[in-house]
Amino acid sequence: MSTAPDTPVGAAPLPRSVHAWYGSGAVATGIFNTVPGLLLLIYLTDTLAVGPAVAGAVIFLPKIADLLISPYIGVRSDRTRSSWGPRRPWMLAGAVTLPVLFAALFFGPPLQGNAAAVYVAVLFVLAALASSMFQVPHAAMPGEITSDYHERSTFNTWRTAFVGLALMLGGALAPVLQSAPEDPVTGYRLMGLAMGAVILFAMLGSVIGTRRAPRPAFPARTENILGQLRSAFSHRHFRVLFPANLLMGVASGTMVAGVPYVTANVMGEPAYTSILMVCVLVPLIATAPLWKRLSVRSDKRSAAGLSAVVFAMGGLGLLFIPVWGVPGAVFSSVLVGIGLSGVHLLPWSMLADCLATDDGSGRRQSGVLSGVWTAGDALAQAIGTGLLSLCLAVSGYVESGAGEVVRQSDSALRGMLIGSTLLPALVMLSCLIPLMFYRLTREHLPEASGPEGPSEGSEVVGV
Repeated sequence: MSTAPDTPVGAAPLPRSVHAWYGSGAVATGIFNTVPGLLLLIYLTDTLAVGPAVAGAVIFLPKIADLLISPYIGVRSDRTRSSWGPRRPWMLAGAVTLPVLFAALFFGPPLQGNAAAVYVAVLFVLAALASSMFQVPHAAMPGEITSDYHERSTFNTWRTAFVGLALMLGGALAPVLQSAPEDPVTGYRLMGLAMGAVILFAMLGSVIGTRRAPRPAFPARTENILGQLRSAFSHRHFRVLFPANLLMGVASGTMVAGVPYVTANVMGEPAYTSILMVCVLVPLIATAPLWKRLSVRSDKRSAAGLSAVVFAMGGLGLLFIPVWGVPGAVFSSVLVGIGLSGVHLLPWSMLADCLATDDGSGRRQSGVLSGVWTAGDALAQAIGTGLLSLCLAVSGYVESGAGEVVRQSDSALRGMLIGSTLLPALVMLSCLIPLMFYRLTREHLPEASGPEGPSEGSEVVGV
């Protein structure tokens, strides 16, 4: 592996290639979140004949394991010392395991009902843990490798653009691949293999492409995991940012999971799934630099709140699809995409600012904070899917096997529409409450972490 001279954190802006390759890792985590969020529930209910309540549990329970293990991965990466730095060895471990597990998730044996649910649950648990091995240290990097308040936003602008690409691949291309063969089982297997290959390329690219970044090694905290978790939630900025991001994730997860149900049953054309996802994703990518510019001119908190409001406006517009049809659905989807751009960019940039602060001891806990954050992201996706599955179960949605056609009742149609539009809009607006109490701005950071970057006693290693 090539080496670069030792460079103090914050001495100069990092090369744009480091920004870009860091952001490329979001393609992998974005696909892993998007494809199961969009297709796994309907794969279980409409191909493997799993009841909606059981299917919701299958998607939710693996996230509990992720919730428990992600903070531990963060603690271990904080304490890792290697020639690659503390984060990249863990990222590599995730890169060589997640693609295989993701493909296997949709490449199971010919099972249906509860047996199929058990297989998917086991593979989903393993895949979630592999994803955490990559995503937890990946999330910790921007708060460590630069001390520049706005360069952290630059990192996350690139990340948001690649999240948009991931959503394009997972939200638009994956359904096309899945529906290409006549046999739906074959379609899901083809999609799983193709997306697994993309995940592998994106993860390895991020590991290799960030080798030129500084690798600050801060003194590790010595408390056990419970002690570090208590310390994490005593961080006055993180403890209000975390629930705000959790609610944002629940809202977006609920809406994404509902898209294929609404297009197939309310709009009457499954192909609209890809069309509406494109209408979301193009503005998501295009407006990321605008959200960054707004956060520079005002502040990150205000911009994040505005992005939540724009998302909610789009969600409320989608509620009226039966009234104004495809044109209204397209316009509302564009609003959702504009809002999602800020929702993906700004909380992560604010997280990087939290990671750049410490408790005055010089011993940061970036790993455990990013572990809690990553677990919260995974939990939010599961809660969102679970809320939708609950709406389906309560409203009388009828599951089916591969090739079966079931006519849903009017009650089921109303349930899936409300659960996919109005519910996520209301959840998104609720994030404004914790955001009101977030106070970390550029002026606070010099007090917390010092203008020169790492605290005294840390070391910076050039790659």
